[in-house]
Amino acid sequence: MHGESIDIEKHLATLKRRYGEERLREAARRRAHLDYQRIAVGDNPGSGRVKFLLAQMHQAYYFGFSESACILSGTLLEQGLIYRLGTSIDRRGPLLFARNGAKKWLQRRHDLLELELVDMLDLAHEEGVIADGRTLLRAHEIRWIRNMVVHEKIPLFRARDERFLEMTVTKSRKGRVRYAKILLERAEVEGLGGSRGPAGAAEITAYFCVSRARMILRNLFAEKEAKAADEGSGSLFLWTQA
Repeated sequence: MHGESIDIEKHLATLKRRYGEERLREAARRRAHLDYQRIAVGDNPGSGRVKFLLAQMHQAYYFGFSESACILSGTLLEQGLIYRLGTSIDRRGPLLFARNGAKKWLQRRHDLLELELVDMLDLAHEEGVIADGRTLLRAHEIRWIRNMVVHEKIPLFRARDERFLEMTVTKSRKGRVRYAKILLERAEVEGLGGSRGPAGAAEITAYFCVSRARMILRNLFAEKEAKAADEGSGSLFLWTQA
């Protein structure tokens, strides 16, 4: 028993060093800049997964794991779409999905798991789950960045002019490679990244993905759709609103 107590104290000391005051202060700075507000997800089947990923995305971003935050933002978007499209199936019945002339009826939530994110976005737009083009573009921007992080390296914003930063992302590698430009106002990220080189630039990319994922979730889970405001639990470093 005494040995176990010594072990616990040793690991506790390690955690305190790893997540010391300086790192917590950095995390608080990122959280404050995000202009954090709760997102009401609801409590229908599948909501737990969305809440869990939302908490994990925040944690990764706050503690400086930029690549993980970008990847989690894309995964969160997928799960949010599965959840919302699943509620449409529950409420209205099977959804018709068409791709390259082939048609398929999606009759249950599990069928949605067979779709790629780009297909889910097309279906969500057709079904009115994502109604406006601006939100749809944000979702695709997250998808492009997530794919680059997974298959290449994290893309970075660079100076375009006095007002904007600009990022070049790969849209598609099928056939001729296609690219897209993503703009971000300098004023929005003032105080982030600083002059810390690649790590600071990666932080700005992570901020872009996390903030846009939150915007999309607010659109997906309108207040009338949600029954609860809880964003999830069970994470060691889950941040709650004071």
